[in-house]
Amino acid sequence: MSIRLTTLSLTLAVAACTPTVSPSAETSPTVTKSAIDTAYWTEQPYCSGRYQLRLPSKRRHGSTHLDYNGWSVMVMFNDWKRNVRTINETKQNGRDGTDIVVDTRTLIPDRAMMQVTRSDFDWDGRYIKKRGMPYEADLYFKLDNDDAYIVRSYFRIPSDHGKAPANWKIQEKEAINTMEKKFRQEILSGLKTRQEFEVPNKHGICLIGGFIADDGKKPFEVHSTVEFAKQHDMSLEIIHGDVLETGAPTLIDRKVNLGKGAMVKALTRTIRQGKRTINGMSGEEKLVKWGGNKYMFFWERDGGDPRIMMQFGAEKKDGTKRSEAEVLAIWDTVLPTLKPVKQ
Repeated sequence: MSIRLTTLSLTLAVAACTPTVSPSAETSPTVTKSAIDTAYWTEQPYCSGRYQLRLPSKRRHGSTHLDYNGWSVMVMFNDWKRNVRTINETKQNGRDGTDIVVDTRTLIPDRAMMQVTRSDFDWDGRYIKKRGMPYEADLYFKLDNDDAYIVRSYFRIPSDHGKAPANWKIQEKEAINTMEKKFRQEILSGLKTRQEFEVPNKHGICLIGGFIADDGKKPFEVHSTVEFAKQHDMSLEIIHGDVLETGAPTLIDRKVNLGKGAMVKALTRTIRQGKRTINGMSGEEKLVKWGGNKYMFFWERDGGDPRIMMQFGAEKKDGTKRSEAEVLAIWDTVLPTLKPVKQ
């Protein structure tokens, strides 16, 4: 199944006016279930980051980048085999473009590799004298699919008064061993494969086809998008780790910036907004309609993490053909299934 990330062009900004719609009660609103097939919309579990929902089973989902515990991770969809070929070719050639391949290691057979390169600079160069010889250490790993996860890290070996240290190669090997140890301890040790509808009942991070077990406290940031088969006018997005700064306006105190022009503003209205608690998680929601038949719904946990967004017709010129009752029923059926991975 191919995976694609879509990014909505809608942003939130500080509101300068008082909301025109009174906040809803903190309890969940009444759902008009007759408007939709609730069994379809809550068919199977979906696990993303530290949270889970119930969603339709036929779906495409993913993200192109995530940050975990200080590591920056790039996701390349269906690209594991090509990356492995490239690693082996550069290992054989001894070069990766203009960089020199220093070391290539298999950390987990058929699942994780590490390659270290350094810039092809002379030790007596002004840049190297001042800052040291730069190296790049890349960890490549895969989960229960053909996606390639790439973690890039960097280190330097200082010069000895503008020259190569006498024990340069010893320092180089020690630095590479240290990087391997960090990759193993901080990423690979907690890494497990995971089936599509499996939700581990433990602290950790759900990835596509995998899971990183941890103590539940390590920082994690990702923007994931979910699209559904035969539902071409809508999508759901989950933003993890976007914590609000102290004193920053909450969801209710921000307005949805849908674009410029008096016509857009004239056709925009807030359907519902206010406090809303989901499975013990206090937060706020804001549901907006504009452009005739386009909808953007938000729920944000207190503090900003996570934030859930669902759009209907936002990326289509004529909006969605669904009724307002239907889009509200979908939102009010799916959102209450949100809860942490660890129960």
